[in-house]
Amino acid sequence: MNESLSALRMMPWAREAVDQAERVLIESVMDSGWTWEQLGAVYGERSKQAMQQHYKRRGGQRSWPAARRPDAEPSDVESVRRAVNGLLLNFRATDEALTRTMADASWNERDPEKEARRRLSWTERLNDSLDELNDFINNRISAVPRVDRPLVLGERNQVHADHTEIERDSVEQVRAEIDRVIGRLEEHRDTVEGTIDELRRRRAELD
Repeated sequence: MNESLSALRMMPWAREAVDQAERVLIESVMDSGWTWEQLGAVYGERSKQAMQQHYKRRGGQRSWPAARRPDAEPSDVESVRRAVNGLLLNFRATDEALTRTMADASWNERDPEKEARRRLSWTERLNDSLDELNDFINNRISAVPRVDRPLVLGERNQVHADHTEIERDSVEQVRAEIDRVIGRLEEHRDTVEGTIDELRRRRAELD
């Protein structure tokens, strides 16, 4: 039950991120010259009124065509980028929380005695750690630059030939993400070092 409640607490956060991203994307499309009717067709043959209500239910307050511009301003492009990036980060965090919930859930637990016996094997422990680390590196890291170049504060999150530019507003997010990655790597290092110590003891027993 505790695992289910933990996952349930993620839902309002996930729903808010989806609504925000959808609202910003609708505004971007409408700014580019689309009509409510055209947008409704993309959403499954919804009427103009249905699309306007859908937009308002997600917190939208703008109106068109009065606010429409022929080309999106840089601020609009930036708002779309931030909304999509925030949505992706939210999906990753929610996926990680739900995956952890399923792994720990009472209906999905392994037999404790069998699991204890399995974990006696250093190969099993190391394989578990490697699998978790591989998944973490490929699917759970978002804001940490993956190229070894100096970090420079700027207006965009971009990789340049000689440095990586980090947006000033995202510094805390990047710092927190780096700390999270370091913590996970340290956990894996502890597993590897424990395995090395165990193998050294085994070797010493043969002398």
